[in-house]
Amino acid sequence: DFSDWYRAPLTGSDVMAGGLLVVLPISAIVFYSLVITVLWRTSKEIIGFRYLLSSAIADILVIIQYGLLDGVAILTKSHIVRKEGRFALHFFFEWAWFACCFHLPLIAWSRLHAIYAPLSFRHQPQWMSYGICGVVTWLISFIICCATHWQSFHVCFYFEPALYGVAAEDFLKYQSGGHSHMFMVIHVFVVVLPFIFYSLTIARLIKHRSVTASKSDKGSKTQSVETKLIVPCILVTIVFALGQVAITIGTGTGPWAMWAVCFIFFLNSAMQPVLLVAFAPTVRS
Repeated sequence: DFSDWYRAPLTGSDVMAGGLLVVLPISAIVFYSLVITVLWRTSKEIIGFRYLLSSAIADILVIIQYGLLDGVAILTKSHIVRKEGRFALHFFFEWAWFACCFHLPLIAWSRLHAIYAPLSFRHQPQWMSYGICGVVTWLISFIICCATHWQSFHVCFYFEPALYGVAAEDFLKYQSGGHSHMFMVIHVFVVVLPFIFYSLTIARLIKHRSVTASKSDKGSKTQSVETKLIVPCILVTIVFALGQVAITIGTGTGPWAMWAVCFIFFLNSAMQPVLLVAFAPTVRS
């Protein structure tokens, strides 16, 4: 029962927890928007940027969900939506999160394709790139949500500002009923598959160091950019894996532990533009 917390005024801890989850996500969204502008302007030439654009949309949704909205919930002592709206909100949350997850193997596949078949990848039409993103990430995620949200094992999550995060309506059922196992299977899949793709890509690069792209200077420059995207993309997958390990091991108990879980979800998406700017010269320049 959190009735005492709801009746009491905001404490310094409340303001800090909520304030950080408002200021940091807003800053991350502004910074990400600048990166998205660069990706969009050069996506006609750099095919890999199209996949990163789709991923950016999912990342921003996750930043809003687990960062900004949680901060607003804490500062306003609000559940954001009424009890009858929890199901719909949770459906949207999982859809965006799964889309974010499935972008990891998709982007890894795009790096593999760019190295193994640079000519066909470079001539990939925009409708095909965005169509692949739409089907492999957004559509499949939507189908998974539709197939699971009405199952008996599904547990709804909602904002609980008194706990500084999201809480399950039935946590014991979530742990033992199959919902948590579904998340684990998906998370393992979206981490293992990218590393397989990246291993094949790196092996190809090592074997054919002198082969970059076609004979034209433009083709060579484009292929160089596609190749240099491998490093930040690998780092994004590593950050995701470390975040899920931290959540699985546990962040402790109490409100700040729940806050840390939401912050890890937020940080996972907020780190992608930072890594792109740090390790992708084209984006940085």
